Amino acid sequence: MRIGFLVGDIVNISGGSNVIIEHAAGLRDRGHDVVLIPSATPTTPPSWHPLLEGLAIRPLEACRVERFDFVFATWWVTWFDLHLLDSAVYGYFNQSYESRFHTERHHKLQNRATYSLPLFFITEARWLEEFITHLLPQARVRHVPNGLSRSYFPVRNAPTPRSGPLKVVVEGPWGVPFKGVRESFGVLEAASREIALEVSWLTSNAGGQRPSVGGRPVSVYERIPIDQVASLLRQHDVMLKLSTVEGMYGPPLEMFSQGGTAITTPVSGCDEYIVHGHNALLAPSYDELAPVRYLTQLAQPTELLTSLKRNALATARAWPDWQQSTRHFAEALEEAHHEGYTNAHLRSALAGVSAMRTHWADEAWREASRQVQPPALGHWESLVLKQVRALKSSASVKTLKRASPRLLKDLVKLAAARVLE
Repeated sequence: MRIGFLVGDIVNISGGSNVIIEHAAGLRDRGHDVVLIPSATPTTPPSWHPLLEGLAIRPLEACRVERFDFVFATWWVTWFDLHLLDSAVYGYFNQSYESRFHTERHHKLQNRATYSLPLFFITEARWLEEFITHLLPQARVRHVPNGLSRSYFPVRNAPTPRSGPLKVVVEGPWGVPFKGVRESFGVLEAASREIALEVSWLTSNAGGQRPSVGGRPVSVYERIPIDQVASLLRQHDVMLKLSTVEGMYGPPLEMFSQGGTAITTPVSGCDEYIVHGHNALLAPSYDELAPVRYLTQLAQPTELLTSLKRNALATARAWPDWQQSTRHFAEALEEAHHEGYTNAHLRSALAGVSAMRTHWADEAWREASRQVQPPALGHWESLVLKQVRALKSSASVKTLKRASPRLLKDLVKLAAARVLE
């Protein structure tokens, strides 16, 4: 079968791109003709993932003359390019509910339009499968859990015994607020007042930041190739990851494979493999001091850290590898292909929604942003404002204003401002 993946940025390191690359390479190894189709042609060949070297990467324009059995959007912006390709099946390989990535209203509305048509959905998390099935009961939806690479993250036989200060690694880019990196360093700074720590930061983009914890500089590991990550992780006891938005995140599982545990938030997708108190610790988002307490507990000479590490390793050992994961992906496609399943009739509708996004939603937002809206007032604020306006427009106040010196006016304004504060 000919399978195309519409991809965004594959030049820079990301967990989402890693999942796409692993599946694409696995499908190719099973004999399928697979091509990655980036939104914009990379100016330099992407090299951060070894599997990229053997994958076909072709620009969108070159693929418009080809015929596919399946084409998949892989993040919400690429959904709007699906109609440009000729395919028997239009699909969406969905890794999160991506409207949560944005604060801007127009981005949220556009993203939600990607759930307007019953495409062939393949998704990595059970919560996403349930969400999409509820939203589009007529769509074909398959759950394919992500794998754990035994090539890049070979599961260790036993965790490394702790020695010296508690060794903590923070994971995530600086400039993505929902990854919680800034908050993680705040937690570590608070914990460093009570316990000794050695801190590293594994990041795809440090944004020029060079943080310190307890007056000591953090060791920054930026944009290191995926085949070097495991050796870094196994040098640490704990991964601290305080995301607020995820699909099914992989870094804690990768940490498990190297004999460490994690302190993380109960974010969507964590229930795929994290069990609080068994292989990791979940810090409720409403309790800002919870991760500080957990770090302090793990730094004590008790069996808690050893138990969490041991169980984390067992979790990683039992987790399917990418070969098993991609087999499920391939079986979902092969089953649909053998049935003669097609949703090619949706191509015109895809084009229509894409035109809406381009010619209506963007313009509607630009027009709305040009209109300055007054601040919303409560009931009592409105009453006060009404009385003030009535007082200002009265004849006596107008006469007083004309007769008063400028300095007196300024003093009255200053006094009024202090009262209103």
